[in-house]
Amino acid sequence: MSNPLARRTTGDSLNHTSGRPLSPRLERAIRGEVDLVQGRAVVQAARTQAVEYVAYSALRAVEGLTDLEAGALRRNPLGEDRYRAIVDTATASLAHIVAETGRS
Repeated sequence: MSNPLARRTTGDSLNHTSGRPLSPRLERAIRGEVDLVQGRAVVQAARTQAVEYVAYSALRAVEGLTDLEAGALRRNPLGEDRYRAIVDTATASLAHIVAETGRS
């Protein structure tokens, strides 16, 4: 997977701003900070994708459970409260998993 962040020559952009060249030490320090920020951005993007994947999977699971519940209600309407309790419990568990993924 390619890095979505374009690499920039930090020293060059700062030279244009200040009008004078940077010392090699300062340029290395700045480049190190930029690399750190870019690295954190890549990690955050990966976390975003993970939350999206888990949320999508949970939504599909809830959709399937809801369909299953509707079918069970047609076959045996007396089990409505039980079916609802089971599907609601499973849905709450899935929501917890999505939330945990977002926190980690």
